[in-house]
Amino acid sequence: MIDIRISNCNKNYGSLRVLKDINLEIERGEFIVLLGPSGCGKSTLLHIVAGLDRLTSGAIEIGGRDVTDVEPKDRDIAMVFQSYALYPTMSVRSNMEFGLRMRGKPMAEIRPLVEEKARMLHIDHLLDRRPSQLSGGQRQRVAIGRALVRDPRVFLFDEPLSNLDAKLRASMRTEIKKLHQSLGTTAIYVTHDQLEAMTLASRMVVMKAGEIQQVGKPEEVYHRPVNLFVADFLGNPGMNFMRGHIRLDGGHISADIGAAILPLDGYAFEAAPADGQAVVVGLRPESIQPISGLTSGGGAFTLTLRPTLIEHTGSDNLVVLAMGDEEIVGKFPTDMLPKLGEPVTVGFDLGRLSLFDAESERRI
Repeated sequence: MIDIRISNCNKNYGSLRVLKDINLEIERGEFIVLLGPSGCGKSTLLHIVAGLDRLTSGAIEIGGRDVTDVEPKDRDIAMVFQSYALYPTMSVRSNMEFGLRMRGKPMAEIRPLVEEKARMLHIDHLLDRRPSQLSGGQRQRVAIGRALVRDPRVFLFDEPLSNLDAKLRASMRTEIKKLHQSLGTTAIYVTHDQLEAMTLASRMVVMKAGEIQQVGKPEEVYHRPVNLFVADFLGNPGMNFMRGHIRLDGGHISADIGAAILPLDGYAFEAAPADGQAVVVGLRPESIQPISGLTSGGGAFTLTLRPTLIEHTGSDNLVVLAMGDEEIVGKFPTDMLPKLGEPVTVGFDLGRLSLFDAESERRI
């Protein structure tokens, strides 16, 4: 069942096109994450769904109802903002009650509802405090609780964790994921943090310059990016890119990247390659390891390379390897650490390889 339908959505500010022909269907109960760099239009799209900004052209449907020109209060949505947006002179209880009181709901129904949601979010002991007496994480829980008590059809989150420190962000991510699993309410979540997107989303929508680049499950977008932008944007550290050209020889296909010729007979091409076609080969650091560390069944290709830099990350090590005139990054287990300058045999997991046309930058 389609819960939200965004059709031919365009948004202009004068001559500046912020959103360009956005089309997206969101099913009931999905947790959709809009991901992209600053200025890509993801928050603008969220505000348009919320009714806080108006479309230049196109339509928005929620629950099968056209809400394109409907006021925010009548869209059956609740929004959690980056800045919390709590009333500073009100207690936590009053902040959570306020929206329901404005809708004329009787206090006899409001009070137990607020207390129930406060217990769910572990803030029931804070109900009589004011926002200034709370930590950042507690304030964000109150903001979420204020949205929860309304029991909306759709939750909208606008970078709600960006003001929190790294440890608290991780904790709140877990809480939000558990909350969604228990409620099953449709949600749209905006972030530029790819870790948040990968851990929270049932589907991700990757955006660039006002356009949708790819929509899919996190693992699909990560492992099968549709273009160079998506491949480069996802992953920390990012995907290794090696430029070369296609070689067709006696029924075999390979990519000549200068320092090596990579066999591509097992690669699932989306378009027929041409001999001599300029390509970009992409391989993530976790697919470049000491040969004994590879676990995927895609088949390993080995090279002997020289480590030039090692970055210790705790759970593993990022190893920079010289390959011809270029450098690539591999991810080595802590018990397989090479020595700087001493050649090491490295396996390339070609089952995880991505191949892009150098001119169009599209996956082939």
